[in-house]
Amino acid sequence: MHTIASTRMSRALRVLRAVRVTSRPGSCALLPTLIVCLASAGLSQAAPTSYESFAYTTGSLVNGTPATGDGYTGNWTCGAAGTVVSGLTYTGLPVATNALRSAGARQFASFSSPLSSGTKWISFLYKTSAGDSGGNDNGVFFPNTNATCLWFGFGLAPYSATQGQLGLGSMTTAGTAAVSATSLKQLGLGTYGTTYLVVLRMDFDTSGANDTVTAYLNPVANQATPGVAAAGTNSTFDVGTIAGVGLNVQGAGEITVDEIRVGDTYADVVGHVATPPNAPTGLAATPGANLVSLSWTAATGSPTGYTVKRATASGGPYDSVGSTTAPTVTYNDAVLGGQDYYYVVTAVNGSGESPNSLEVSASPTLAAPVAPNGLAAIAGNAQVALNWSASPFATNYTVKRSTALEGPYSLLGTTIAPVVTYTDSSGLQNATTYYYVVSATGVGGTSPDTAPVSATPVGPVLLEVEIDRGKGIAWFASNSVTYQVQWAAALLGTNTVWNNLGSPITGNGATHTVFDPVGPPHNFYQVLSIQ
Repeated sequence: MHTIASTRMSRALRVLRAVRVTSRPGSCALLPTLIVCLASAGLSQAAPTSYESFAYTTGSLVNGTPATGDGYTGNWTCGAAGTVVSGLTYTGLPVATNALRSAGARQFASFSSPLSSGTKWISFLYKTSAGDSGGNDNGVFFPNTNATCLWFGFGLAPYSATQGQLGLGSMTTAGTAAVSATSLKQLGLGTYGTTYLVVLRMDFDTSGANDTVTAYLNPVANQATPGVAAAGTNSTFDVGTIAGVGLNVQGAGEITVDEIRVGDTYADVVGHVATPPNAPTGLAATPGANLVSLSWTAATGSPTGYTVKRATASGGPYDSVGSTTAPTVTYNDAVLGGQDYYYVVTAVNGSGESPNSLEVSASPTLAAPVAPNGLAAIAGNAQVALNWSASPFATNYTVKRSTALEGPYSLLGTTIAPVVTYTDSSGLQNATTYYYVVSATGVGGTSPDTAPVSATPVGPVLLEVEIDRGKGIAWFASNSVTYQVQWAAALLGTNTVWNNLGSPITGNGATHTVFDPVGPPHNFYQVLSIQ
């Protein structure tokens, strides 16, 4: 049964609170909390009722360290000192600077307002060390007034040297020493050394002992809903009145925990913004050779990314040409030089897209295409097949050939873009090595030649085959090599007449078998490597 009623921070106070900057002993850094006053801009941002960003000075976090997280009270109680290290990150989740790492015993701190009724959400970033952590109950626990408390982490069977079972468990809360957990709900195998966003929904049952805990692993941040199915739910355990949160490491290994948030909704604990961000400012465009480099100032309103739009006339219409993920505020746009381009950028988050930024323009210079890359030559019977990757802004390609690596190279032929293949069958001699280069031509000129590649044409090769009238004709068919099976009625030396049996076959690096249901005059067989 729950005996302590929960208290909630006023939403009005959360909305009107200005950015709070806190200076901490022994630290020159000033760290703003993530609760920002947006009322003046007509916006609202989801905010946690409790938030521990671990904005402590890097180093040891020892017993008696004051808990400075928003919504926490008193000091940290540490069975063994924790370590403040560089913070964890997760796509779309607003994060601060540092995290807490535990390598033994327990470290925990108390909430200013314990949790005991209604629905509460708790989120945190969680990572356990690489290596065999199996059998060691390493995770996050939630101290309460009962003899046992709720626990999340690795340690439940099965486990291996690289993976372990993530799960919810019941853990003894006596003292500060680490104590093993009893499984309540397995949530699937997780990978050591991987950062997880863990979100727990607590539905308190004030009339009985069966609270409902729903766990989400790696849900979508900065949204109003998780966006993924729950990893598991347990309704058979009394979580009690949750007085705080802590780290627990039993046995080998270590865990790192960051960004602990408690709130009334999912959006509260994953940095969700209920309105689109503001338009980016400071957009600038720098022209180059067939290139425009863009940069801008990060938008306000918690954007998760930016969309770059381009037009060939001032005022648009604009087409989306690329995007970046926040906090990246630069973009390189490959365009054909010799004309003017006009750009705007918008900011996006889970609630939508901002208005366009102010327009900027740039006039890149016209340049020749870059040399094609990936040129490859495949030898065949008295021929060589060439292919390469397309060069931006190329209108055609020139193929050249030589019988010496150093050249000189003579014009062989051309292709019109977007064709990036060419077959040379102009009087090639088998067993002779030929060298090839390719260049790209566009309205801005011609690129340098590619690096040379070579190929040596070969004629048909007679293979040794195993022939069994009942089992077929079998041989090892090398990968990507073309073969032809043939039959003859009689062996007459150079006058033997060979006939194709079926169509050519492309090998796949394994033994291939061909069956011939025809009897005489199919008396003799051979297999040729023809390409």
